Amino acid sequence: MAADAGLIPTSEPCIAVGGTGRGADTAILLRPANAQTFFNAKVMEILAKPYLDVDER
Repeated sequence: MAADAGLIPTSEPCIAVGGTGRGADTAILLRPANAQTFFNAKVMEILAKPYLDVDER
């Protein structure tokens, strides 16, 4: 959506951050793409991801 709106260029990597109501817990480095070329988007690196402790289930 940001690439389609022209807010980020598709020619260089960007960082995407996500999470839940408890805060941001996931971040990736990706090369974005417009909606028309969605499958050209590439995840380059996972920077952070939540830790799931088996005992917390």
